[in-house]
This record gives sequence, C-alpha cells and structure tokens, in this order.
Amino acid sequence: LSQTLGTYMCDCCPKKPKKFKTEDELRLHENEKQYTCTYCSKRFKNKNEAERHQNSLHLRLHSWSCAALSGPEAAFHTSSPTDNTDACGYCGQEFSNPPRWDIRAEHLNHVHKFGECNQSKKFFRADHFRQHLKHSHRGTGGKWTNILESACMMDEPMPDKR
Repeated sequence: LSQTLGTYMCDCCPKKPKKFKTEDELRLHENEKQYTCTYCSKRFKNKNEAERHQNSLHLRLHSWSCAALSGPEAAFHTSSPTDNTDACGYCGQEFSNPPRWDIRAEHLNHVHKFGECNQSKKFFRADHFRQHLKHSHRGTGGKWTNILESACMMDEPMPDKR
C-alpha cells in the first residue's frame, strides 16, 4: 500500500501500478487478485491464470530442443511394421526399409534443413516448439510430429520457491 498526494497505489501490479482515490477502492482491487504466484509476487484473478503462469514461466519441467535429437536416425520412426516403412518425424513422408541413409539424410538436409537452426535454443512450451518445426524445418502436423516432439523433449531441474 502506497499513498502519494491523496492517491493510493497498489503493490500487486508491479509493471504498471494502478492508482485509486480511496483506500476502499484499493482494497477491492487487491481482493480481485487473490491468487499469488508461489515463485514471484505476481497476483491473479483466478486460480487457472496463476497455474498457467507458474507452469509456463517457473515450473519448466520439460523443454524441447532440436539439439536433443541424437542424430538423423532419431528423426525417423516405424510407420507401418506390415509395410516395412519408416516415417519422417517432420513431414510424415515414408521411406522403405532397410534404410538408405544417404536418401534419408538428403531429405532431412534439403527439405527440413536438419541441424541448421540454433541448436542451443530451448522451447518451454510444446506449441512453441511445434511452431519452430513448422517455420524453421517445414514440419507438418500429424502423428509423426508427436513422436519427434518426444524425441526432442528433455527434463529440466525444479526451480526454487520464494
């Protein structure tokens, strides 16, 4: 609670504190945001907003990165055991087995620019990683992408609480 020349300012909106004419108006405002983040002082109107904030900013349990792929082999997975084919994790294109790695590597390098992105970049939300796959690697959504996402996912250490 801060009072400046007959104006009350809240402490719960750190980026842009709001001003109020009376202490009652200030209390009403502060009661609107009754959910506080466990990791920072930010406050929220409802529990879902507070949880989404914590999960996306503080509880980064997983990250996704192209650097997590162990090599070009990890970009392919069994598509159909009966057809004896593998699918590209970026676009779903099928490749016959036994694998011809020269053809698969050419596909990854020319179509998907495999290994050309910033390998140190981490994404802490799966939807942001999917956007990266789409825009940087010409990835297309499908069941094949889910397997690629899993291959690119890493565990992150838990943050300290305040």
